[in-house]
Amino acid sequence: MNNMKNIFLFFSAAIILAFPSNLKAEKLFNKKTFTLSNGLTVIINENHRAPIVTQMIWYKTGSIDDPLGKTGTAHLLEHLMFKGTKSISSGDFSKIISKNGGKENAFTSYNYTSYFQNIAKDRLELAMFLEADRMGNLNFSEQNFLLEKDVVIEERLLRIDNDPSALLLEQMNKVLWGDHPYSRPIIGTQKDFASISSTDIKDFYKEHYSPDNAILVLSGDITIDEAIPLVEKYYGKIAPSRKPLEKRIFTAPLNLKTEIKMKSPIVKVKSLTKSFITPSFISEDKHLAPAFDILTEILGAEKLGKYYKILIESNLASSYDCTYNGFVEDKGSLNISVIANSDIDLSAINNILEQDIDITKADVKAAKKRLVSGMEYLIDNPETTANLLGKFAILGLSAEYIETYPKMIMDVPYKQVIEAYKLLKNYPMITTYLTPEGIED
Repeated sequence: MNNMKNIFLFFSAAIILAFPSNLKAEKLFNKKTFTLSNGLTVIINENHRAPIVTQMIWYKTGSIDDPLGKTGTAHLLEHLMFKGTKSISSGDFSKIISKNGGKENAFTSYNYTSYFQNIAKDRLELAMFLEADRMGNLNFSEQNFLLEKDVVIEERLLRIDNDPSALLLEQMNKVLWGDHPYSRPIIGTQKDFASISSTDIKDFYKEHYSPDNAILVLSGDITIDEAIPLVEKYYGKIAPSRKPLEKRIFTAPLNLKTEIKMKSPIVKVKSLTKSFITPSFISEDKHLAPAFDILTEILGAEKLGKYYKILIESNLASSYDCTYNGFVEDKGSLNISVIANSDIDLSAINNILEQDIDITKADVKAAKKRLVSGMEYLIDNPETTANLLGKFAILGLSAEYIETYPKMIMDVPYKQVIEAYKLLKNYPMITTYLTPEGIED
């Protein structure tokens, strides 16, 4: 039930070990799709390398659907989905999966909530019964609600309130995104927890957790002929209870450039983060997204990236990271994080990051080659495949989109990568400084 931190800066992280350099024409996925009469979309991807299947249910709802003043509602419901139904006692879901040799987990993000099990093929029907059962018959006892609410409050204390870097990240998102729902913490806030009732959770469940608002992915040792009767048996009888939802309208972030500084007695190292709001693969300016993928590889590739050489090899920093989150429902983000060596001022690090870097055609060519190398390994793991297919389907993208990624990257002209780099200076941006108490920036 961990709240996977953007469960995958996902596609970009997977793609770094992504596609065959010779760009073979073979399809990566053996995918088939069908839809039940109650609206449940089902994606089957065959992979018969081992007698294992990943079952993954994706609900088209996440923290951006939390009611105003009740952040953490979607995340709390994720926890309660393990607290039993009319036929399964509280906590038994995980025990049953474990006793049958399987593994399970769940995660909440801004745009979706997902639950999955990795299990032997001959135990899939059991996992399917359990997952379908909690889609339609969740137990909403007040006792379970209060107990799990305390668990989430404790989780918040441990992961956020006692971690200065996490608190600073929350402040950064609030300032950078403004009224946009991405500014609200997925885990929720202590203040909002007090206002969430069991009725709120039940209403959220009724509105968002139904087959016509979900995508089921079965990945691994299963065929569509085997899947159809099982899916019909367990999911087909669940009524489509969701009311039509309005299309989400997102508030545009302010075009700001600012900084936040924080000191803490429990911080041991100095760190700096620069975050930019950028185009995504979904936004109106999505034609620029592949260029930002390439740019991120140029700047941040381990031991090969431009900043890695400037900061790490020059002993200015002990750690450096550059990530691009472009597979989201609205705008994306590019983030640069640096942990400075103890004798280096963060202002000196920031000055380096503010300076223009020469990006050559050779840099772009090498980055493209790295991004499109090794995709055949991506489909070895049914869970990884289910993650990709499910997330892309949630965002309205198809498996075919993944198939075209190599050509998309290779077709990006050099001048567009340079354009993306120059545009960073025009996008909303915030710089955060985190230092131990008593140390100057």
